[in-house]
Amino acid sequence: MTQTEMLELLRADPERGIRTVISAFSALSEKTILRLAGGVLRPEDVEELVSDVFLQVYRSRETIAPEKGSLATFIITLSKRRATDALRRKRDPVKTPLPLEDAVLPDALPSPETEVLLGETRRRLVRAIAALGHPDSTIVFRRYYYGESYAEIGKRLGMTENAVNKRCLKAKEKLRHYMEGEEDAYV
Repeated sequence: MTQTEMLELLRADPERGIRTVISAFSALSEKTILRLAGGVLRPEDVEELVSDVFLQVYRSRETIAPEKGSLATFIITLSKRRATDALRRKRDPVKTPLPLEDAVLPDALPSPETEVLLGETRRRLVRAIAALGHPDSTIVFRRYYYGESYAEIGKRLGMTENAVNKRCLKAKEKLRHYMEGEEDAYV
């Protein structure tokens, strides 16, 4: 069955058409997503993104224009967009919207003095993390600034999940001593 025939089937009989399209292109979508984000996303995340792609194909069945490109091109483009969006959410979790009912709002804005102290504390902490050296500083940054799991960090650094966990715990202990003023215990 050609891609044009698949698109016609998708429009005429959406349920049968989407099954045919999924059967023909799910491997292509998954491969595209894995190529872009395979080392970062969990298998269940990839599966969910593939499902999202075909949900969008189903919803867009009436507006897909074969003259602008093939059905395969449309699916590849959707797959790339879904993978890119997932990577952005993964790397920058702060930009993920928080439902208003879950947001914790301060009773009052901090004073300028408090903001200066917080800024100095943050800078001191970042310097201390950097001073841990590789791979400990990388582990701490990836875990607490990028929200990566121990398994993801281990995969990136060629370490076991258990080794990453232990190094992170030791690094946190060093940082705690340093931030409490026991700077000699840090070195």
